[in-house]
Amino acid sequence: MQTHSRRNFPRNQYEAPIQYLYSQPDRYFKSRIYNYSQGGMYFEPLKSLELNSQINIIMPNYSPQTDGPEAFQSYLAVIRWCQKLPDEQSARFGVGVEILERSHERSINFETQKRQACDLCGELMLTASVCRLDGSICLCQDCYHRMDEMPESDIKFSIKRFLDGNVL
Repeated sequence: MQTHSRRNFPRNQYEAPIQYLYSQPDRYFKSRIYNYSQGGMYFEPLKSLELNSQINIIMPNYSPQTDGPEAFQSYLAVIRWCQKLPDEQSARFGVGVEILERSHERSINFETQKRQACDLCGELMLTASVCRLDGSICLCQDCYHRMDEMPESDIKFSIKRFLDGNVL
């Protein structure tokens, strides 16, 4: 029985170190890619990454004369899927990204995109990924889901008032 892949390009097994810029404008996180294709990459970060958000990937072992992903110094990509790895001993996630741009320069315009801090936890996030609560409170995905799951109560009402600046 044949299985059909939904992929547009064949995967190539390839292990290499990467650094990626995600949510914090000046902080690169280290990880490793384990496979790539003409249209994407797979790597395993230590934290979950938000679907459809953009990420800047840097190849520390940049070598323009090679054929692999290290032929470019940086990539602008969008996160297409993120899953917790089933290994209970590991705190890693599997992440698949679609490549939007490749560059022989270290930085792609990703670093200049607008960012905003979550009103609850302070984490910086792309303005496009902000969740709004009652129209004026800007929350990251995690805080938004926590607030959404919280039952309606005096505590939830007080938190909303505090975040909205109506505390008197």
